Formats: sequence, C-alpha cells, structure tokens
Amino acid sequence: MLATARDTDDDFIPSLEKALAVIELFSAKTPEWTLSHISRQLQLTPGSTRRILRTLEILGYAVSTEGRFRLTARVLNLGFAYLASQPFSEAAGPLLREVATELSCTCSIVVLDEREVVYVARATYRQFEPFYVHVGARLPAYATAPGKVLLAGLSSDELDRRLDGLTLDPFTPNTVATVEALRKELIEVRAQGWATNDQEIFLGQRSIAVPLTIDGAQAASLVAAATVSNVSLRGLVDDMLPRLRSAADEIQKIASALL
Repeated sequence: MLATARDTDDDFIPSLEKALAVIELFSAKTPEWTLSHISRQLQLTPGSTRRILRTLEILGYAVSTEGRFRLTARVLNLGFAYLASQPFSEAAGPLLREVATELSCTCSIVVLDEREVVYVARATYRQFEPFYVHVGARLPAYATAPGKVLLAGLSSDELDRRLDGLTLDPFTPNTVATVEALRKELIEVRAQGWATNDQEIFLGQRSIAVPLTIDGAQAASLVAAATVSNVSLRGLVDDMLPRLRSAADEIQKIASALL
C-alpha cells in the first residue's frame, strides 16, 4: 500500500481530520446522529467520538438532546469563511447582477467539491424565481452545466477517481443516465469549452456554463440559468454564451487583480 500524506507528514493532525469527518457526516437526510452511530459509521472508538462531540458542543458547533446530536447554525461560519476568502465571490457581484438583468436569468459562480458543485455567488434579475438555488447549495456535478464544465477540466486520472463507483440518480427524465454517457458528453464539453443543461436537474429550467480560470487554473464555473419559456436550447448558445464568455473574461481579470 502506498504511503499517503496522512502517514508521512509530521504536521498532519489526525484528531482534526476526525472532527471534520464528524461534521461532514451531518446532512439534510441525516440531521441527527447518536454517538454510537457516529462511532460505527466513521469507525472511531466510542471514546474518541465522545471527545469530538463534546468539543463541538463546548465550541457551539453542536448540541445534544436525549443522546442525539445535531449541528448548530455556527457551522455556517465555516462555509461563509470559505466564500468570503474567494477573490471573485464578492467582487464579481455587480457583474453577476448586470448579466442576470441583461439575459433575464440567474447568474452564478460555482466550484467543484469532489462529486458535487457548490454555489459560491449568485444574482437574479427578479425577486422571485421558480428554481431557487441559494449560495452554499450543493448539487451533483453530473446533473448540472457548471458541474460538467468542471468535471471536463479535470485530468484523466482525477476524473476516473471521481467517477469510480458513481451512481447517477435520475432527477428528471432528462438526467444523464450512465457514466459512459456522461464521459462522452464531457469529451464534447472539453472540446467546445462550455456545457448546457436541458432540464436535467429541474424540469422547466435550462442553463449554460463556461469555465473560470484563476491564476492559470480552472477554479470555478460561471453559469446562466433561465426557464424554458425564456430561452430555447439554441438561444442558450446563440444569445447567452457570448455574454457569458465576456463576463467570464471580466471576472477572471477581477480575480487576478485581487490575488
């Protein structure tokens, strides 16, 4: 077995890794856990699990009721700290609003986190929208236009790692059905430099996305989304893509200036 950074780096803190793993275990599907369930799920000793949970309680990141633990709103500070540290998140806000107004769409910046995309900035042209995706929201990369852009930008080895064992849940009848079909689509996305989404994640919504290259590396994706009544598939490419590309160039310049 090959040695990893966990094994060879003297500065690596195993206890911090365990604490973060406990935090990541909580989700919308499983908002509460017992100590014994966490211990079994993460293969930690009961004593180690108890110390982690007690530390999270003392720091205000978790609370317990009758032996069941859940996270508190303070955990959001960790996510907001990341969002605030991104050079394009806040600085690109006015430009996102401008593009959203021009194209009558929702315009967002999205990053890739393993097999999911995370929305780190967004703007919309109207107060109410049928497909609301908030900053910090996570969606499966394979079912979104920005996710496909970001997956297509990975190296072959890294893409293989992320797709290995992946199950593609059908969010709509249009969701890509197999990993093989996804790979073929990613080849096309890589060649053309953009991706579209025709109601794969939400029925009634279409979107188009382009990459954002920051400091020489593909760091994020810029996406414009609209209802099917506002834009056709052809319109995504003919009407939205040119403006989205010009906005991406502007955001890249903003981010480079802030680095």
